[in-house]
Amino acid sequence: MGQYGMKKSIIIIGGGIVGVAAALKLQLDGHKVRLIDRGPPGRETSYGNAGVLSESSVVVLNNPRLIKALPKLLLNRSNGVRYNPWFVLRRLGWFIRFLAHCRPAHGRHAALSLRGLLQLSLDQHKKWIKAAGVDHLLRHGGGWFKLFRSAKAFKNYAAEMDMMRAVGVKFTVVEREQIRQIEPGLAPIYYKGVLMDETCAVSSPADLTDAYLGMFQAAGGVVECAVVSGLARDDDGWQVRSAEQVFRCDDVVLAAGAWSAEIAGWLGYDIPMAWERGYHLHFAPAPTSNGTPESTPALGRPVLDVEGGFVVAPMRPHLRVTSGVELTDRDAPPNFQQINKSVALAGEAVTLGAQIEDKPWMGRRPTLVDSLPMIGAAPRHHGLWFNFGHHHIGLSMAPGSALLLSALINDTPPPLDPAPFRASRFAI
Repeated sequence: MGQYGMKKSIIIIGGGIVGVAAALKLQLDGHKVRLIDRGPPGRETSYGNAGVLSESSVVVLNNPRLIKALPKLLLNRSNGVRYNPWFVLRRLGWFIRFLAHCRPAHGRHAALSLRGLLQLSLDQHKKWIKAAGVDHLLRHGGGWFKLFRSAKAFKNYAAEMDMMRAVGVKFTVVEREQIRQIEPGLAPIYYKGVLMDETCAVSSPADLTDAYLGMFQAAGGVVECAVVSGLARDDDGWQVRSAEQVFRCDDVVLAAGAWSAEIAGWLGYDIPMAWERGYHLHFAPAPTSNGTPESTPALGRPVLDVEGGFVVAPMRPHLRVTSGVELTDRDAPPNFQQINKSVALAGEAVTLGAQIEDKPWMGRRPTLVDSLPMIGAAPRHHGLWFNFGHHHIGLSMAPGSALLLSALINDTPPPLDPAPFRASRFAI
């Protein structure tokens, strides 16, 4: 079954962009693929991001700068990172392991590993977007603009720029007077900006996921709406159970994002995962001088206010304001303080129209202690594959992860070194 040319029945558990991309690639390989999710695919965490297809997001959160910033972060006043103290205490071992990776050597290792996966991913995104006929969703080049309100914040960003240069990321430093030439809708509050030259963006992550899902189904893939409640292997292969029925297959790919560690735990795996929760709100285009709304959003690309810890991204036809990171229990009640602060700060940068939703949307991003995804074979179960832990850049990494996973399942030469992403890097 492991040799190339031998086709399998495969179940993908998880219908986010990571699971959909994996399902699409494996179905195109000729396997018989069934995608199972508890709701419509692409409407959980994958729905709520900033729409950035980034090949530049190579600097992980647990880098040496985090140690320097830790005293201020512990005050829990940063809008970019908020935490629940009781959650941190309960998961103190995880956080100690996370902070233990704040070493220069790991930062370089992670940046090189992510760079290869991100470049592979962006190239495949472009191919699939063209094949799906949804080129109108894609903004080419310069699709990610990081902005700094002060000289101090820009100076603190120097180490990240050094790392990006070291791994080949192309970017342009933009002076104050150039910022509004690039984005006339921004208020003149920014000292400098960094424009990611090769990063792209999409105007609707949900529509992109739907397009990939349509390609998957057109190729013969099957989508099931079911809550997976059991996972077991016998002599005939794998059984994936829901309340209504039992699905059988040769192989299983676990790509359930923030729920992956829980499902893997049913089989005895102790996955070192926590969650970066995030929120967003949509706003109508600002009204014109005569009171009618603008036909297009005020921005041409997603912008990250580095000090404010929020993103404003144009989403057809609205503006999406996203919050920073909230570290708490996966299923804790929502806390809207962070997104409300983000909206207030965003209003200083760009004119927002009427709020669209009654309340903010919330998603959960799965993060492993080394800030790298887990892609490859499960250590103790033949035919079980892991594809999760993509933290806040799952949209950017999904197609590349699918190509790597496909090569491992098909036993063909991988498109990049799989070692940094292997499950065996942890004792699980």
